[in-house]
Amino acid sequence: MKQVAFGLVVTLILVSVIGIGAVSGVSYTSKEIVLTFDDLEGGDADTPLPVGYEGLSWDPEWFYWDAEEDPYTPHSPDTRISSLNYGGWIDFSPLPQDVEFSGAWISGYNLTKIYFQGYHEGTLVGTSATLTPSETPTFLDAQFGGPVDKVVVVGSAWNFFCIDDITYKEQVMIVDEDIKPGEEPNTFSRVSRDPLIVAIVGEEGLDTSTIIPGSIRIEGIAPMTCLLEDVCSLSGVAGKDGCCDMVMKFDSRTIARISEIKRAAKGSTIPLTVTGKLADGTRFEGTDYVVIIR
Repeated sequence: MKQVAFGLVVTLILVSVIGIGAVSGVSYTSKEIVLTFDDLEGGDADTPLPVGYEGLSWDPEWFYWDAEEDPYTPHSPDTRISSLNYGGWIDFSPLPQDVEFSGAWISGYNLTKIYFQGYHEGTLVGTSATLTPSETPTFLDAQFGGPVDKVVVVGSAWNFFCIDDITYKEQVMIVDEDIKPGEEPNTFSRVSRDPLIVAIVGEEGLDTSTIIPGSIRIEGIAPMTCLLEDVCSLSGVAGKDGCCDMVMKFDSRTIARISEIKRAAKGSTIPLTVTGKLADGTRFEGTDYVVIIR
């Protein structure tokens, strides 16, 4: 059975401060995920939602579009989805664990009524309240009372609604991020042209070779290069510890344009968070800090 208790930290959380990590194993925390669909542009009733969008399975009747059309008001501009049916389903089972489905924003004509049904391994977990849509997006709170692996959106009439900003909680792995491995403190100059070296520390419970390089971002910025190499340990010092690390180079000039970095006073300590996914779909994140010296 695939299930992780929500809010349960299964091991001691890692915190890496000024280049010195903590000694422990990986941990998990519950994190809210919002699917805005705003990375999808264009679309119409003949444009199906991409297969496997955001790692999930979707009813093939879902389509997306971003053109203005009353009363199908998006909650976040501009893309939303709808269905050429009386509703549709969202299958979370491709994820490595079940999710806690929070709900979504609904708008449309008052000719239909919408509600959610949540399932776990084919068994009905819960049913939401019923919402009559309007041109003003309204959040329909699922309140299932337990984790699910599938959600069915049920409509009383054909189409007549759209859905946006689907929200759920997923277990996210907390990894040990080490900026400038072996250095303390992690100084950063906003005029530097040297790449910023960042490592995701390999350890028991995290095989860094399973990290998808194309998924890695630090404050939304993609690395220039990714290399598997044993360069540091959980204590934050340089040197081999028998576990391969994911070592990345980031463009310092791009990092310097991050708003928090750009506005920071000299001597300020600024957090930089790395995010990404493993091959099995597990999301991860980790945070380390830089000290602004110029």
